[in-house]
Amino acid sequence: MKQKYLLILLFFAFAGLIHSCSSDEDALYDDISGGSSKQTTVQNNAPITIDLSQVPLPKLSDYRFFDGPIHNQKPNYKVLPYKPASDLFTDYAKKKRFVWMPKGTSASYNGADNVFVFPVGAVLIKTFYYDNVQPSNTTKIIETRLLIKTQEATPTDSGWKLYEYIWNEEQTEAYLDTNGNGSFVPVTFTENNVTKSVDYRIPSATECATCHKINPADKGDIIIPIGPKPQNLNFTFDYVGSSANQLERWKKMGYIGSALPDLATIASTVDWKDTSKPLETRAKSYLDANCAHCHRDGGHCAYVPMRLNFSNTNMSTFGACMVPFSQTQSGSFVIYTGRASLSEIVLRMNTNQESIKMPLIGRTTIHNEGLQLVTDWINSMRGSCP
Repeated sequence: MKQKYLLILLFFAFAGLIHSCSSDEDALYDDISGGSSKQTTVQNNAPITIDLSQVPLPKLSDYRFFDGPIHNQKPNYKVLPYKPASDLFTDYAKKKRFVWMPKGTSASYNGADNVFVFPVGAVLIKTFYYDNVQPSNTTKIIETRLLIKTQEATPTDSGWKLYEYIWNEEQTEAYLDTNGNGSFVPVTFTENNVTKSVDYRIPSATECATCHKINPADKGDIIIPIGPKPQNLNFTFDYVGSSANQLERWKKMGYIGSALPDLATIASTVDWKDTSKPLETRAKSYLDANCAHCHRDGGHCAYVPMRLNFSNTNMSTFGACMVPFSQTQSGSFVIYTGRASLSEIVLRMNTNQESIKMPLIGRTTIHNEGLQLVTDWINSMRGSCP
């Protein structure tokens, strides 16, 4: 009798443990989605599964990344929102980013300024949109880009594939772009009581690959992600139900499977708009987000000697007093310390001329706020170039 009673107690204790773990996981999802995980499960009937042999799917909704109307961008179960500390400037477009990985898989740490090593089946989701679009102050979603890890990496193929989904005017669906030619979308919007008009550029397949490619050891170009690096995620993110360090949240969700270093030891980028941070840290964070993916070993602009990654502490290779590879004004340096007006980097940021502007892809208008930040930083530098 005692043995039977003990078995009953063990059974209920085990059942309670399972329920507790499930409840914790559901609560974690509720923090992320702002909704009931149980209701989401009922609505969607099953967890997300993606048959990689069928990728790319014809419509964004086919993946089931979002619960309810997809224009709400409410993440489905295990679809985790994230944000880098500093955004890439894309004609003032706003972005929503999400990561999803198949059940039982996780990414591995590969250094603070390197992208995580993602498992096969992982998906990175990035939606571009504008708020307060005129004349009716509406939200307009333009495109959603997917990076899908379709196979294990080889020396000549990273396994990542890029897919572009373009939203319809009704904002009810996004459809796979099958021609890959890109297009322009005129948008007039209001931000901070200022009305702006841009010709937003949906990139061509070639333009996407230009920024997302790397050529390691001259073995040919391969596609890689850019943003999800530990240095970019090591800050508190405001989830719907709570705030948490993103790296800790990824770990808790099971999306990081390897050990992480002490987060305090990671040299991390910051939000370049945060004026409480040092000017140099803000400027280098901005340049890392907007320039470093090309200006790095194996990147599209690897032939230019400057390296604009945040972790580069050698100012001579960051561009200080460096003679430009292709000079556009006499007496200039890439960064002319103390003299922004004679710095090539400022000149290229301050033009829309195709043969001169930088970044060369991703913008059709000048980012005045970013330009001012870099100008102020260079003018604050001590010393002068010879």
